[in-house]
Order: sequence, then structure tokens, then C-alpha cells
Amino acid sequence: MNITKKDIKLMARLAQEGKQISDIWREYFPNLGYWDVYIEVHGEGQRSSRGIKQMISARLIKIVDATKPQRKIIVNELNELVWHLYLNHKQNQTKIDKIRKALD
Repeated sequence: MNITKKDIKLMARLAQEGKQISDIWREYFPNLGYWDVYIEVHGEGQRSSRGIKQMISARLIKIVDATKPQRKIIVNELNELVWHLYLNHKQNQTKIDKIRKALD
């Protein structure tokens, strides 16, 4: 299926703002398949905050049964995910500040 760059950017922006892929698909791109939207969002490197939360939760559960070398790998993945959330939050705060200034 051909998806325009404009649509891909919209998908990525919506995911970055925290919208779930299933909601992006249902509300904005019902003419596409769910997996088309999923692949484009992840292809752009964007993940929803909820998706990252689920990934963090899954990795925390894995730590219980992991060996010491596996734990190091999981901890590094968790660190990357937490930093992603932090940087995303900082970006959103900057956007909100700009919007507030524009409204004043």
C-alpha cells in the first residue's frame, strides 16, 4: 500500500504525542491495515509512551529469571527506554511552553 510521506509524518507525530497505534489506525487511517500503520510508526523510530511503558514492564518481569549477563543487557535496554521517555517529555514540555506563549 502506498502511504504518503505526509501521512507517515502524521503517524509519527501522533505516536510521539502518546496516541496508541490502534487509535491512530482507527481514527486517522481506517483505509490502511493496522500493521501498515504499525510498521510506519516503528519505521520512523517513534513509540508511544504507553508502548514504552509496556516494554519497560515486560523487561522488569524478565529480570526475575534472567542470568547475570542477561540482566546487564536488560538494564541497558531499560536505560534506553527511560531516556527515550525523558527526552520525549522534555520535547513535549518545550512545545507546550511555546503554545502557552503564543496564546498569551
